[in-house]
Amino acid sequence: MSFQDLWRLSYDSKTIDILRNSKYAIPLIQSFHLFGITLLLGGMVILNLRLSGLGFSELPIAVLGKQVWRWAIGGLALAIVSGFLVFLPDPARYAANYAFRTKMSLLCVALLFQFSFFRRTLRAEEAGVSRSHIIIPCVSLTLWFLVGWAGRAIAFLG
Repeated sequence: MSFQDLWRLSYDSKTIDILRNSKYAIPLIQSFHLFGITLLLGGMVILNLRLSGLGFSELPIAVLGKQVWRWAIGGLALAIVSGFLVFLPDPARYAANYAFRTKMSLLCVALLFQFSFFRRTLRAEEAGVSRSHIIIPCVSLTLWFLVGWAGRAIAFLG
């Protein structure tokens, strides 16, 4: 099955047609998407500030990391599900959009970085092995904000 077949299926679906033609469906779904992004970025900012030594130093990293990580992962899940629901009614338009393709590429890189280098650094800090590298938090924040900026560019750039 090719992308063309998947797109045709999306355009022929009656259920997806309701999303496409509803006045309020996409704006409502985008609101949930932004809420998920806010949870994710908020969590990443808190964790990265703590790792870089710029804030939250009175809280043990194990406690802070456990609490914030859950909210960030919940935000990520909400952003992915709602983002897919925004994409589904018009996949060809999004796939042709350079900013969308950039966002998806950056999202993959950010996720790989987050679940490898960042998570390993966070666990090392929890175990008491201080790796106060400023590079890991800087790269993490840069990747996540680039994803957000590329997402915002979808409406303005093709």
